[in-house]
Amino acid sequence: MIHHTQLFAQLTRPDDSHKGLFGSVAIVGGNIGMVGASVLAGRSAFATGAGKVWLNALDARLAVDVTAPELMVRGAMDDLSGADAVAVGMGLGQDTTAHHAFMHALSHTDKPLIMDADALNLLALEANDAAPLRHGLRAHRGANILTPHPAEAARLLGCTVAEVQANRVTCAQKIAAQYTSVTVLKGSASIIAHPDGNHHINTTGNAALAVAGQGDVLSGVIVALLAQGLSAFDAACLAVYWHGLAGELYAFEAGGTVGLAASAMPSLLSRVINRWRAEQALR
Repeated sequence: MIHHTQLFAQLTRPDDSHKGLFGSVAIVGGNIGMVGASVLAGRSAFATGAGKVWLNALDARLAVDVTAPELMVRGAMDDLSGADAVAVGMGLGQDTTAHHAFMHALSHTDKPLIMDADALNLLALEANDAAPLRHGLRAHRGANILTPHPAEAARLLGCTVAEVQANRVTCAQKIAAQYTSVTVLKGSASIIAHPDGNHHINTTGNAALAVAGQGDVLSGVIVALLAQGLSAFDAACLAVYWHGLAGELYAFEAGGTVGLAASAMPSLLSRVINRWRAEQALR
């Protein structure tokens, strides 16, 4: 169960606010041909209220996002010390450069870290806990969140997708325990599992969200909430809830679930979040 009133209190935005109060985010990813994934995550982090967002892009050709020039672009291996939360994996790739960028993120910040997409695939490629990335994950001093879809979950567990889908809660709990990370097993009725075995089943969302890029969007929402001070479990639960509400808002306004592009999500998210905040303020 999500304690909405408590989370609303933690996300207070006083009238005399400044950007430094709402956290700084770094998105590590955006390899050649996949820069859009990190851009989607960055735009979504802003829509969720992050004060500042850096894109630590592997593709050095990315100089600016002309649609969202407030995103600050820098190199994948640049300093992460200014970020209050870091997301790794959006368009990361699985080449040597990607591996180095992931390892850099694990070893150069003690802040909360969310791992998605190719970050999960790189972890799954390693055979045991002594391997560099898995060791780095266990040594990382900040909170960790993994956000696999069923195929990525199957790779992490060494089983089949069918087995994951037949035992979604159990598999989410196994990943959370094995990797000592809050785990979001995505899909219809996403499962959020804590390493201690506690879990939450999300009730929002629809088929409109079944399109490319939505995982990148969700990662941006989660990392923004981490940067604003929520715990890993609360950030994951609230982000999945809001993400689902945005899909429902689209379906209501469009009259169906067809045609939602991930690039349209930041606008939907900000509207959903502001409505949620207004509702909570009246309670």
